Amino acid sequence: MRTYLIKIYTKHLQTKFFIYPNREITDIQDIHKYIIDNLGKNGIEWEPNRLKFTGGFYITYEEVNDGKQHDVTLRKEDTA
Repeated sequence: MRTYLIKIYTKHLQTKFFIYPNREITDIQDIHKYIIDNLGKNGIEWEPNRLKFTGGFYITYEEVNDGKQHDVTLRKEDTA
């Protein structure tokens, strides 16, 4: 089972939540069902969006380990 962190940003609000599909997500079209299912739940908390965003909305998704550790390098130490 895989874990993905979904972030949704609108002009005034933002939210994030985890989904747990049985297969790898390679296209945003594959993730729509999971997003719609989660948006229908009462447990999603929306926060004010403090970004200077003027569009309608956007969605990001990324695979994470154990729902907490991201598979990215946040800062690389310079060893030279």
